[in-house]
Parts: sequence; structure tokens; C-alpha cells
Amino acid sequence: MQLKSEIEYPKKPIKCVLTFDGEESADAPAADLVFTHGAGGTLDSVAIAHFVEGFASAGSAILCFQGNMNLQSRVKMFKAVLESTETAESVACVGGRSMGARAAIMAASTGISHYVLVSYPLHTDSQVRDEILLGLPSTAKVIFVSGERDSMCDISRLDAVRRRMQCQSWRVVVEGADHGMTVKPKAATKSVGIKTGVVVAEWLQGKGLDNDREGRIRWNEESNQAEWTEWSSGTQDDAWF
Repeated sequence: MQLKSEIEYPKKPIKCVLTFDGEESADAPAADLVFTHGAGGTLDSVAIAHFVEGFASAGSAILCFQGNMNLQSRVKMFKAVLESTETAESVACVGGRSMGARAAIMAASTGISHYVLVSYPLHTDSQVRDEILLGLPSTAKVIFVSGERDSMCDISRLDAVRRRMQCQSWRVVVEGADHGMTVKPKAATKSVGIKTGVVVAEWLQGKGLDNDREGRIRWNEESNQAEWTEWSSGTQDDAWF
């Protein structure tokens, strides 16, 4: 079920979509996650649509909003959404994909405890965007969802940053996926994208975590579906992950 709304904002309202698993006649639940797209994307982008579908199918509600390509402007819009009457007192989790993930961290208030960072753009050829990650408080909980072939988030470099972060973090690697969460064969992209949303929703619900911090999503050609490995200790030896 999707409910569209607008939040008043200078120049033009912010378009929002609340997605949840329910009937049209059901009361709209409070959002469990406020989320936004990447710099060049929209709410209709394939990567967003698949993630949202999976997240809602796991029994959680997600509020997505449409922004523009400017980071500072997106941060201001994120703050406006968080301060709106619909979300001000209920949301403890924010996130986004790519540039939207950076905006989520920068916009978060003291009431935010969980961060969902999908395709976080950790580095360019000459820059590492780790400062805001290292500035997160020790009480925060962060989940990274990264493509194995993401040219903007090398997994080994991400792990190095995670070791330096003050807070706990979890890492989901999508095998064969690029920055846009596209995998081969093309038909697998939707199934894999939906699975990322399911895994994040269950993480937020606290399912199956214990002390394990790493997991992988892969496409199984034989069963023709995406598979989740469940959480494990991975190859890292730092238990704080």
C-alpha cells in the first residue's frame, strides 16, 4: 500500500510516499524509516522501487521523499521531513542510497539511533568521504548495503573505515552488484533488490543479529531467486563490528 503526501517547503512542496504492507482501508502506520534517493535518481528509480518493495513486505513502513541533486539542499529537505508533524516524534531511523545516504547522516537529529546506508559513496579517485561516518556517536547503529562491484565503495576500504567508527556497524554485500545495485542476469536485479529491503527491515526489527555483523545476498541461478546467507562473523577479527 502506498500513500502519497506533500510537506510544505520553500519554493515547492516535498513529495513523499509512505509504503507499507496493508489494505487501503487500514490506518497509515508511523514510518519506521525515512529514506531518500541518490543524486541522479527519483522515487521511481529501479533501485529505490525494489528496496522499498522488500522493506514493506517484511512488515515495516518506509517514508521516501523526492529531492534534488544538491547535497546541502537535500540535507535541508531531509530536516524538513523529519521535523514535519507526521514524523517528528516517531522516527528513529534514517537512510538513503548513494548521495541520499550522506544527506541522511548530515540531517539526523539527536533522536536518530539507526542509519541505513545503501550504496554509500565512500570514495572518489581523490577523496574519501569518511568524516561523517567517523563522527557518528557510539550509541548509533549503522547498516551498509554495498554492491560487490561498486566503484564508489570498495569493500576493503569500507571495512577499514568501519574499524575506525565509534559505533556498531553491519555490512551486507550484494554479490555481483554495481553502484546502482544492478546484477547479471538482468532479470535477477529485481529479486536481489527486493531482498536488500527485506534484510534491512529485519535488521531494524532486530531479527537474527546477535554478535554477527556481516552477510551476503547472491543470485542463485538454479533456484532462480535471490538468497540471503544470514548474518555471520565474516572474515573480520574485530568483534566491535
